[in-house]
Amino acid sequence: MKWLLDEMLPARAAELLRDVGEDAVSVVDIGLTATADDTVYEWAVHERRLVVTENFADYATLLRERQVEGRECVPIVFVRRGRLPGRGAPPQRLTNKLVAWARANPEPVVGLHWP
Repeated sequence: MKWLLDEMLPARAAELLRDVGEDAVSVVDIGLTATADDTVYEWAVHERRLVVTENFADYATLLRERQVEGRECVPIVFVRRGRLPGRGAPPQRLTNKLVAWARANPEPVVGLHWP
């Protein structure tokens, strides 16, 4: 699975995902910090990466608009760091949650997902 972690999520989680064999980058890694959501999403579509974000309102609207327009889309995975289960640092908990979700959803459909 190819991941793109939005800027409000710890960039360290992308490193931890790579450590367990996932293909993951953060917007920090690719120089898209403080970039408009539509530009970030367009990059994700071009690279065929799932977007992981806490920004439900903006990305849900963006996805809906693109689908109505018939434009290409990729899945969006929404997380809330405060609701991540388990013990340990937030980046590790996020990584664990995303890996578990990826195993349960090896071919996610385009849409909104809550791991």
